[in-house]
Amino acid sequence: MTTLTVEIDKEQDLSVLQALLKRLDLKYTIEDETWAKQLSGAEIEGINAGLSDIESGRTYTHEEVKSRIDQKSESY
Repeated sequence: MTTLTVEIDKEQDLSVLQALLKRLDLKYTIEDETWAKQLSGAEIEGINAGLSDIESGRTYTHEEVKSRIDQKSESY
């Protein structure tokens, strides 16, 4: 038995390769190592919410956060 590893960058190429392998009557397995495919629905929602906040300007700079923390710690 010989193992062939193929890396595909374009998602549409995968279906073409699968069709070719089937036509050649070759057994194959697909391993998707993309980390994004391993995220849960809640994680994806959180990322999308964060991106929406960035696009809408609902963010603070590092300096703003540091200043707020300093102000809070001074009041104690």
